[in-house]
Amino acid sequence: YSEAKSQFNQHVVNVTDAQKNAKTHELTAGELMDFFLDWIEKHRSQRTYSSRKTHCIRFGKFRVKGMKIGDLPARKLQGLDLEAWLERLEADGHSAQTRRHAQTSIKHCWNWATKYPSPTPHLSPMFRPFSSVERIFVSPKTLTEADLITDEEIKALFAAAEIDLDTFHRFGPKTPRPAEKNPYRSFADMLRCYYWTGARTDELAQCRVADLLFRTSQVILGKHKRSKTQRTPTIRHITLNGEALAVFEKHCDGKQETDHVFLNSDGKPFGRNTLAERYNRVKEIAEEKKFGKVRTEITIYS
Repeated sequence: YSEAKSQFNQHVVNVTDAQKNAKTHELTAGELMDFFLDWIEKHRSQRTYSSRKTHCIRFGKFRVKGMKIGDLPARKLQGLDLEAWLERLEADGHSAQTRRHAQTSIKHCWNWATKYPSPTPHLSPMFRPFSSVERIFVSPKTLTEADLITDEEIKALFAAAEIDLDTFHRFGPKTPRPAEKNPYRSFADMLRCYYWTGARTDELAQCRVADLLFRTSQVILGKHKRSKTQRTPTIRHITLNGEALAVFEKHCDGKQETDHVFLNSDGKPFGRNTLAERYNRVKEIAEEKKFGKVRTEITIYS
């Protein structure tokens, strides 16, 4: 009996200590941003998650009165803290557009915390510490015909994309391989399909065999960065010309419906970074091989 009583008393002490700790512990900004990022990763695109994560990490490391923001109680942050961080970003040379994205990420986090988790959110619905922070102004950029890609640049890109990159390697093939055996040629087909269809960068990279309607010569495009956030997700049916249809047929041959249409030289789907890297290499080759120079501002997202 005495041993059981002793164990029960110790249990009561442990429960009491746990309750005290629960009452004294206050949700920090760092913990709040972790909860927020977990939710973003589950409910938003990978691109949005990556952007929010970068901004939250930077904000959490910023120091206010000698303390990292991530270590401060989430409900005690003020608009002045966000303003000070945005001023630091400006001093570090970040553009207005980048600072606006950063501001949006942090506001999104604290606004999210006033609604989630339901029914008891992390923060009071009345708590809006950053509501007084003015939105970063981004000067509008006028787009003229001179800013659009030219026919000469398009021809240069198409020609450069056909080049076998292994010929630039020290131990690469000494003689050019036939076009059908060039593992890098799929990107040339992809560039042409961007040109013919007007697809967004992510749409074509995420396109699957099941998205092709060969009987009607159409491709269904709808997987892009806003496809998870639009009230009515936009699905586009693009009618393919004969050349584009032939390219899709070639890249779908022998694949399952769930397979990606376009693959890189390693047989893997193109990602956001690999697409940009491959495109930039094509631009370099276009100039090296004297096919033509493609302006810096013409990107894979143009």
